[in-house]
Amino acid sequence: MKKRTRKSISFLLVLVLLSGCNMYVAPTADAAEAVNGTVKEYSVREKTLPMYLGAVDSKEDLSVYYINESGVPYIPVEFIPHILNKWLEVDQYEISAGENENIVTVLRKNTLFTAEFDFGEDTVTFIDYDAFMKPEGEPLVSLNVMSSEIGYLFKPIEELTNDRYGKEICFDLKPYEIDLVMHDGDHYVPLHTISDLMLSYYNTYSLYNGESVIITAGLDKELADIYYSCAPERTEEFALFDYHELCFALDHLYGLKEIHGIDSFDDYFYEIGMRKRLKSTDQSEADAAMYEFITCFLDDLHSSFNDLSCGTDPDVYFKKVENIVGPWKTKFDGWIEEFDAERSRFYPDGYLPYEEVGNTAFITFDNFSHISEDIDYLSEPSEEELNDTIRLMQYSYDRIMRKDSPVENVVMDLSVNTGGSIHAACYVLGMYLGRGSINIKNTMTGATTTSQYHIDANRDGNYDDKDTFANSGLNLYCMISPVSFSCGNLVPNEFKADPHITLIGKTSGGGSCSIMPMATAGGNIFTISGYRRMSTFKNGSFYDIDRGADPDIYIAKIADFYDREYIADLINGNE
Repeated sequence: MKKRTRKSISFLLVLVLLSGCNMYVAPTADAAEAVNGTVKEYSVREKTLPMYLGAVDSKEDLSVYYINESGVPYIPVEFIPHILNKWLEVDQYEISAGENENIVTVLRKNTLFTAEFDFGEDTVTFIDYDAFMKPEGEPLVSLNVMSSEIGYLFKPIEELTNDRYGKEICFDLKPYEIDLVMHDGDHYVPLHTISDLMLSYYNTYSLYNGESVIITAGLDKELADIYYSCAPERTEEFALFDYHELCFALDHLYGLKEIHGIDSFDDYFYEIGMRKRLKSTDQSEADAAMYEFITCFLDDLHSSFNDLSCGTDPDVYFKKVENIVGPWKTKFDGWIEEFDAERSRFYPDGYLPYEEVGNTAFITFDNFSHISEDIDYLSEPSEEELNDTIRLMQYSYDRIMRKDSPVENVVMDLSVNTGGSIHAACYVLGMYLGRGSINIKNTMTGATTTSQYHIDANRDGNYDDKDTFANSGLNLYCMISPVSFSCGNLVPNEFKADPHITLIGKTSGGGSCSIMPMATAGGNIFTISGYRRMSTFKNGSFYDIDRGADPDIYIAKIADFYDREYIADLINGNE
């Protein structure tokens, strides 16, 4: 996360803040507001807190409001455009005033896309959630496929790229007992509801410790020191809000809800015996319940419990969870050990990223590496850079396509590949397929994006048939196993749909949804399989890849995966 510079911002609709942090403004008197004929009584108290936007040097004052002394921090709805604009470093969002005092609309400028907050009905309605939220220049359903750092290595095929807009979506907060509060003409929204509704789209979340607010995509040491310096009181009201907000977030954002057979997370928590524990006023107990729920019951490898709440006692927490393991992850980790051990027998000094055995080239990597700002991807790759996926692919291309090359078969070994960067996966797809493709579906809204592109493997500035292994006369293979997960599963699923590529090994390990970092209102930090689902595209339809890709040639013994002479003979018809 790049650090943001502090800017002086004034807000017309936010009260002038008192100087200094943590100073209280006298609470307003109790009052009654009539909303659609129902009388709701509120007392509202304001407190000034420092807000950190991604870094300690991006700090400003924030007015939070406590409704009926629940301890739950609210912010004015008018503050939402500022948070989005500041975080994205844009000027795209603003408040649109209307005649109905119950309704406040956040508008994406120069578009028809809005988020309508109805304080009478406790609903938030998006005409098109994806179009409202997506960064400028990104696909409709975005995984940030073409980052600015390596965009020059890809050339989108515009005529083969298309978006399907999603349906209007109304988030009804009433079943979750989450109130949008209108009082004395002002409109207040729970801070964490905005975190789950909007910030989560950018893999970002809010943290609140009673004395500060942090908006972040991940805590660095400086922010962690601030966050863990104090903790709010976990009242019964706060604990109930924390639980209801969690149910709301997971009901809408968890991408594998249907596959897991979950209709309602509130019902699900009851069924697995977690409801009472998650509602506990003991934050250590609530954190331990979250850990067990994610580890033992979601157990989908993309979902994980990452950091404790600021209100949790680490000693108490770790005693509660020390013997808790996930059944699927335990099996998966065991497979990793088995495959890695067998490979180490053949390569005691470490596997070779690129290797030629007779007429067969093997390209092996265990993760799709993230893009490095320190590498010039247009220069000639060196052997010292082969831990970088794109450089390994470029190096392999140069070796395989060299003059008088003996290579007739290319085997990409993803047998111990557990995933990684979607950018690198896109490059690999383009290398093997000639025309790369990435297909994403938003399981929440129904929106889809299919993007196709060419790559520039030989770095000559042209995107042509000379840049890939496709149409080169080479025999292309991909080796997979149950360990091939996430992007290590996406790539063979795309290969499976191509008649020119043969999969060998065992069925890949699945993993179809992008990782979504989140936090509870109580402050524990975790990830889930989010609603952006990687898919294969066939006959105009998007198909889930979570079940994995089946091999065309089955290998029974794990040891045979790494006997390169055996694999070469198998490919050449000598086995």
